Amino acid sequence: MMLRGLMTGLALVVSLPAFAQVPPELLNNTRRQNGESITACFDTTATTLEFDREVARLIADSLFVDLQTRDGFGGFPIDGAGFMDELSIAMNNTCDLFMGISVQVNSQFPEWAAVSRPYASMPFVLAVDNPDWQSLADIPHDRKIGTALQSLGELVFITWAQQQPEAERWKRLPYANFELMLKRVQDQSLGGMLLWQPSLVKLQQTVPAARDVRIIDLAPVPAVDVHVGALVSSKDSFLRSQVDEAIDALVADGTITALMERYGYTGHAGE
Repeated sequence: MMLRGLMTGLALVVSLPAFAQVPPELLNNTRRQNGESITACFDTTATTLEFDREVARLIADSLFVDLQTRDGFGGFPIDGAGFMDELSIAMNNTCDLFMGISVQVNSQFPEWAAVSRPYASMPFVLAVDNPDWQSLADIPHDRKIGTALQSLGELVFITWAQQQPEAERWKRLPYANFELMLKRVQDQSLGGMLLWQPSLVKLQQTVPAARDVRIIDLAPVPAVDVHVGALVSSKDSFLRSQVDEAIDALVADGTITALMERYGYTGHAGE
């Protein structure tokens, strides 16, 4: 998955557009030398934007440097068209870190990109309106399940379903609009909805009716976690090692765990 597909705002796993060749005149190949600050960039549409900002601040404080921030990168289509070019230019010219990247095992990255250790791992969850259901297994197979469109959770759900007899599968309906998916759960059109837990938290903050749904066990579908980290230029191996050490320390001393609890995120710090 890549790299719009790796943005945790949607926790997508879309197929990557081909790694386009950025015109060299758009790239500033003068290596930035400023040991007193780092520049962190963010996708302003990311679900965990404010959480990622705080993690970036904590990393900078751990490294005893100032933090400069740059926002942008929103408004790209779901297939990621154009995003890779913009990100390549930004990472070459401006950004030391790009926060809020899904750093799953075996994720593919272009040669100019490297990833940090995960600073948080947060699950996909199944939310329902029925008080009697305790897991997906309790939902009748004739009920449909809504899934976050082109997400890691949806991919795992599809992969699992393809391995089951047809009579033991739940049909899925993909949604890009989570508020609409919630309405379909609450009007009984859907048996439940599968989405990233931070996305559910955001939905519950903006749509009061979302507070009425409850999370149940995803079994028999395997658990799905999104590992969240930062993108670093592959030319900055020293910075990457420093960022990894800072993340390790913030995980070990409980700082990231406390931050996740403050935002209402489940899962765990680190990988």
